[in-house]
Amino acid sequence: MFNSLTMRRSAAALLLALLTPLACGQDIAFTQTQADAGKALYKETCQICHGSTMVNGQFGTPLRGSFFQDKWKGKSVGELLTFVYEKMPPDKLMSLTVAEYTGAVAYILSRNDIAVSDTAMGTNKEALNKTMLPW
Repeated sequence: MFNSLTMRRSAAALLLALLTPLACGQDIAFTQTQADAGKALYKETCQICHGSTMVNGQFGTPLRGSFFQDKWKGKSVGELLTFVYEKMPPDKLMSLTVAEYTGAVAYILSRNDIAVSDTAMGTNKEALNKTMLPW
């Protein structure tokens, strides 16, 4: 027979178990190789609008720091990747390979203090949509 303290602890543990996947989602994963490829692509394709420091562009919005993080707060990696894929570069929409877009997003995330990992960022939209940005 359960006493009230045991029942409260069990309820709290169950609630925590249920809420943890919703709050945390999946960890953001991308490799250093992806970020490095994204950096090279950024210099070639994105820097002209977003600037050499990602915050000093004349035509594009900042891609790092508080402006970027506030814009993407509460959104997923999938939403970010989809936006970049569908809208960038504005003069050549969807002109890059999926790997190039993934690398660009990996580089942007790395410049926003997201740590690289041993796992590459995949392209599974469902999984990426469950991977929430931390801001």
